[in-house]
Amino acid sequence: MKKRLLIGVIITECQVDFQAEILKGIISQAYKTNCDMAILAPLHNFFAQTAHKQTEKEIFKLILSDRFDGFLYDRNTFYDENIKSMIDNLLIRSGKPVMLLDSEEHRIFESTAIDDCSAFEQITDHLIRVHGLNKIYCLTGPKGLYVSEERLKGFKNSMKKHGLCYDKNSCIYGDFWKDAAAKLAERIINGELSRPEAVVCGNDCSAIALAESLIKSGIRVPEDIAVTGYDASVEGQHNNPKITSYRRPNFQLGAESFRRIYRMITGKICRKVHSESGNFCPGKSCGCAGTSYKKISRSDKITQKYVYDILHRDMLFDITNTSDPEEFADRLDNYTYYMYKMKRINICLTKKYMECGSGKFTDRLTFDMGDEMKVILSKSSIKREYEDCIVFSSEDILPVFVEQRPYPTAYFITPLNFNENFFGYSAVTFGKNPISFSEIYLYWINYINVALEQVRIKSLLDRTIINASHAMLYDDVTGLLNRSGVKKAFAENLENFRERSDTAEFIRIQLSGLNDAYYQGDDDKCSRITSAFARLIGSCVKPEEIYGIWSVYSFAVITPYHNRSEEIFGRLTDEVRKSRFSDEENCNINFTIGVDIQSLTPEPSPGTSLHKAALHREYSYKFSEGSESPQYDKLCLLRGRLMKNPELSWNIKDIASELYLSKSYLQKIYKLYFGKSIIEEMISFRLEKSKELLLKSNMTITDIAKECGYSSYNYFVRQFKAAEKISPTEFRELNR
Repeated sequence: MKKRLLIGVIITECQVDFQAEILKGIISQAYKTNCDMAILAPLHNFFAQTAHKQTEKEIFKLILSDRFDGFLYDRNTFYDENIKSMIDNLLIRSGKPVMLLDSEEHRIFESTAIDDCSAFEQITDHLIRVHGLNKIYCLTGPKGLYVSEERLKGFKNSMKKHGLCYDKNSCIYGDFWKDAAAKLAERIINGELSRPEAVVCGNDCSAIALAESLIKSGIRVPEDIAVTGYDASVEGQHNNPKITSYRRPNFQLGAESFRRIYRMITGKICRKVHSESGNFCPGKSCGCAGTSYKKISRSDKITQKYVYDILHRDMLFDITNTSDPEEFADRLDNYTYYMYKMKRINICLTKKYMECGSGKFTDRLTFDMGDEMKVILSKSSIKREYEDCIVFSSEDILPVFVEQRPYPTAYFITPLNFNENFFGYSAVTFGKNPISFSEIYLYWINYINVALEQVRIKSLLDRTIINASHAMLYDDVTGLLNRSGVKKAFAENLENFRERSDTAEFIRIQLSGLNDAYYQGDDDKCSRITSAFARLIGSCVKPEEIYGIWSVYSFAVITPYHNRSEEIFGRLTDEVRKSRFSDEENCNINFTIGVDIQSLTPEPSPGTSLHKAALHREYSYKFSEGSESPQYDKLCLLRGRLMKNPELSWNIKDIASELYLSKSYLQKIYKLYFGKSIIEEMISFRLEKSKELLLKSNMTITDIAKECGYSSYNYFVRQFKAAEKISPTEFRELNR
């Protein structure tokens, strides 16, 4: 397959509507042209000079990767001249074509720009012709910035055209932010500047801030002073009064800049993606009746909800309460749903970070092109994908960019760091949707940065303490080996395991019942149940087997013997059911058992295998008032066999005969205990297996249907569509 072009985009503050619309145009055109995109997207514009924000610039070293074929560079989004100079030099060193966005002619790079001058002239014309205003001020952006000067030029052209006077007091340079607008309002209020009839602002943000300041002082908008903005932002449309503005063709800018860089690289002209031109958007802030407010989209509503959730719930506390990157990834896995419409996310850490526990507190974690990276979390929108070892060179940027794929992709690559230490980067894609990340991604990434710093500190402390005391290998509540203790015990007993078997069973026992709302908020009760369950596990394992507490409400058993998961489940269900008669030892709650079998050559990773075991659940015990029935254990084992081998030709009559039950009674009590009939469970387990094969294998749909126990291809497709609302082929294309 021919190599697909990879275009880099250098931009910041991608969550802002202005930049997001430009990126939408770039990605849409890239997809139409079958090109990959890697957007180097730090969270800040480097205006503030702090150690943490300055370390983000390390991400730009990826510019030197030979994987890139060219770059689109939105230079105006970076406020610090030192950062601009650094990026300029890296781009020159790369030797690749570069296209600037929203920029005047550059001595080295090519540039693409939008006609802000005509748009600003149109806004000023509206104030003069429609509203009859003559004394008008213009608040533009920073002096010398191309877009600032173009907007000021449009204002001057309109004033000249209508024979109106303006001077240096009428032409005010600002910052495209609230501060300059507030200062201008103060100068007007205290009489330093004579009161204008209208102010034309360089963007909606400035217009909103100016209108608010004027109204607070008793000056009416628009009756006393009319105010206009630019960019037609959501905030401006929902402001009171609604801001008169101009919808800038940012999508067109992004698409056109991509077409030009593509022509520079290939010498070919690519087909245009459909885009819209800019348009004037009247509002009440200039005296017009205005148009109706734009409805808040479903995406915006979900983002608002998630922002509230992430600020008021326990994500930060949960992911910081970890001791190593693997446990951190396990916890973070529970919070990827905040990335609305996310199709895949990777958390990639440098080798320097992964090995920092063996260093010193004073060691600084840096980043250089070619550094070895490890993916600790790789997750699609549906499920986590866990490999034994996803290691790659930062020269490749991401593993996906060296894979053979039938479709293009676009990833936002954001640095992970804390103060002067660089940890790695996060990479997120939204699949076929040409969208950018939302505001919540900023909170999400910053929480990750804090958590990774805590993991780094804890790993350094753990090494110091472990060297001083072996007791740190044990859990305080249960007295069992903790995660570190299990790993150490496995490494020390590996040769003994190999003498008994070529493989090992990694068994994960999860106390799902302790996650139920019934137990939340009662730490003492949870600790008592966990301790009682730990003692039961101890009575079920053999002396040569390794067991301990792996994470919150989860235990690990590692054994060289075969089929131990079924034996342990049988013993545990019996002991757990008996425990209900004891007030102190009662731990009759729901739990599940998963297993992963790994070869002992080479040495397997306990963390990887036990995570896989958590995904591959084979047995589940469901607490029920009738669980003392002698049939309940048999049904639990039956359900485990169904889950493990759904493709077999299960016959209810044969099952009933095997369990010495009537067919009707078997179906009745099975549904009573588990909420579904045997047939419904079998179909559900078959479809789960089919989805896993669709995502992880290259098997044909026909072969997958046979592998999952379907004798008819059409019957499989009908059942799949009934459950998932899409065909197996569409499911694979959307989620793979």
